[in-house]
Amino acid sequence: MYIPPSNFYVHPYLGIAQDTPNFILQESEVDALVEVDLPQFLSDDPLTTRVLTTSYAHQIKVPAFELNGHIVWGATAMVLNEVRELLKQL
Repeated sequence: MYIPPSNFYVHPYLGIAQDTPNFILQESEVDALVEVDLPQFLSDDPLTTRVLTTSYAHQIKVPAFELNGHIVWGATAMVLNEVRELLKQL
């Protein structure tokens, strides 16, 4: 997936595990680990919009997810939405 503001390509990976992995966050890359139940993620409830100021734009309206009190937007929200749409087709 191409991310225009950063000019990067992101290649997300999904996996399935029987037990919850022991995640080790790279703090320079990740603010928080947000765990969400699959039914909640697949519903339209977490979809929202926010007005944000970024390094490249001032007061822009962006699509986002509100997940367990966290606002997820930008490239992460783009990837999550793609995954969400693929899972809904299963």
